Amino acid sequence: MPVDILAFGPHPDDAEIGCGGLLLKLKEKGRRTGIIDMTSGDMGWGTPEIRAEEGAKAGAILKLDVRECLDMGDCRVEDTFENRVKVASVIRRHRPEVILSPYYDLPIGRGLGHNDHYKSGQIISNAYNLAHLAKAPCEGEPFQAKAIFYYFIPPGTRPTFVVDITAQAEQWLNAIDCHLTQFYHPDRPRPANLPHPRDAFESYARYWGWQIGVKYAQAFIATSPLKIDDPVSLVESVQPRP
Repeated sequence: MPVDILAFGPHPDDAEIGCGGLLLKLKEKGRRTGIIDMTSGDMGWGTPEIRAEEGAKAGAILKLDVRECLDMGDCRVEDTFENRVKVASVIRRHRPEVILSPYYDLPIGRGLGHNDHYKSGQIISNAYNLAHLAKAPCEGEPFQAKAIFYYFIPPGTRPTFVVDITAQAEQWLNAIDCHLTQFYHPDRPRPANLPHPRDAFESYARYWGWQIGVKYAQAFIATSPLKIDDPVSLVESVQPRP
């Protein structure tokens, strides 16, 4: 059965961090949702098997209908035609209305600019197009998703839209907490004077929430124009700032 919205994450935990609140919100609205992990996270803390278990627990909290791993190799993701075909075949199989992807224009390095983050964005963006081409050597029938939106926005970049996830924030953070090997690993204790990664994720959500007058939100970029029939409908729920 097709899904309505399909999120791709470079590693287990990335899609949860970047768009998990939105996925849960849409599930609560009756949409079918899914996450495709590009890698098993085999270079990170924990084994691929443990990370898969953590991802399954997080997926249960987010009430996902689909979760799969393409196993492209942690730190080894490359924008090759072969990988584009692999992702395009997934898009054809699940036939989502909307695709969510990490943004591809990121500063190279640790964090957002991890090799797998921006190269996943490149692969997914190219596969979004490839999936609809009848002559492409992909599995399944040609399919064109209606839109692709990007999460993991670089600092200083203005989002196209911001989604209120206040009602989903607690469960969203609980889903992130399922990734114990990455954020609570006993062999990697964090100095007491440093904030926990969870605090950073919550802070970002608070920051974007402040921009739209709510407590928590997640931000996204659209690289193509969005068709709007009634601009007033975009601001009907906006609350004036105090």
